[in-house]
Amino acid sequence: MEERLRSFVEAATRARVERAARIGSGASRATWLVATSDGAERVLRADTGDGPLAGTALSLARESAVYAALAGLAVSIPRLLAVAPGGDALLLERAPGSESLAGADAARVMDAYVDALATLHGVDARRLELPGFARPEPGDPARAELALWRGVLELRVKRPAPLARFAFAWLERHAPRHADRISLCHGDVGPGNVLHQHGAVTALLDWEFAHLGDPLDDLAWLAFRGHHLNDEIGDLAAQLRRWSRATGLAAAPERIAWYRALVMLRMLVSCLAALDSGATSLDRTIYFSLTALLGALLPRALAELAGVPLEPTPAPPASEPPADESEVIASVLADFTGTVLPALSAAAQVRARGLALLLLHVQAAERAGPAVREAERAALAHALGRAFADPGEARRTLAERVSEAPPDEEVRWIRFFAEAGSRRLRLWPFLAPLAAKPLAKLA
Repeated sequence: MEERLRSFVEAATRARVERAARIGSGASRATWLVATSDGAERVLRADTGDGPLAGTALSLARESAVYAALAGLAVSIPRLLAVAPGGDALLLERAPGSESLAGADAARVMDAYVDALATLHGVDARRLELPGFARPEPGDPARAELALWRGVLELRVKRPAPLARFAFAWLERHAPRHADRISLCHGDVGPGNVLHQHGAVTALLDWEFAHLGDPLDDLAWLAFRGHHLNDEIGDLAAQLRRWSRATGLAAAPERIAWYRALVMLRMLVSCLAALDSGATSLDRTIYFSLTALLGALLPRALAELAGVPLEPTPAPPASEPPADESEVIASVLADFTGTVLPALSAAAQVRARGLALLLLHVQAAERAGPAVREAERAALAHALGRAFADPGEARRTLAERVSEAPPDEEVRWIRFFAEAGSRRLRLWPFLAPLAAKPLAKLA
């Protein structure tokens, strides 16, 4: 921990920092569990300056405004203790409970989570002091959030990102024109962002994506980040009904489906920003993997919204015959997983398992990469009307084309991105189960 952060904690607590351990897997902020000489443990969140959201509107100052606005209300949150000068660090009480669902009655915890979200969505957002937050009208609930995240794309993502740019254009064109209520949305609902104890929720965590908008946005996070990326966390349909009973609002499936596509887009932008941030402390495995997975699932979500039937993906090209490198890669993978990984500490093993997954990707790419890249070049040449010697130029041209594509070309591009996403997944074989899993039915 930096000396300035240590000094901030000691000034706020009037106690000496005795131990500070980096915790959590979030990329946007650094989080420490801090033990002080008064016998207490507290949580410190700090902006490292090189995270994927550094310099955007999604700042720690924005997050601190949420904690201040909800203080004293019925919403389960940690108590904000102090804000560092400049607003780049927050000190919070350590709320009791665990983030992990392992060994817990996950369905019971998720039901309690839904109840906690209903409580949040029942707060009168008009009475909350949230400086810097856009306040959308019920007749245009999502436009401000689209604008905020397009700003993140423009500021933090350096690569062309054609799928993200197409998705922004499509979602802006088809944005909802109604919300039953404008609420404070948590903005990142899912396992890992809630503490629980004995089946009860003790705190909602990580408010960096919080915004004012349609509360169905949070239900879309529950459907995708919760149920698609996790198993055995209860019955989604029953949880949506539970939320409706608690709030008196309809969990309209068509709007949740639109917000689910927006959830995927925000996750994609976050992953691309993380990969382009240059931060060496990040475990990049999750961002490489999620980028590939979202490249397949986001076009599928758009196709469902648009009513576009997707043809079966053409049979993948044949794998290359084994090259000399295949034996080397297989040997590295076997030694790493069989010998090196078991010898590491528990904390290091978490990072090492990610490296093992990347080695599986390298192994698949060594065999199928040339054929997939050739198929990709041919598809781009067909879509853009000419071949490109430079793949980077082709992707930049594609990004420009789809950003300005007229409505009558939507179907064509949805199908193009769906095929491209399926093709790229051949290089990420361990993602196959999540990619093949149907998007949850929302009715």
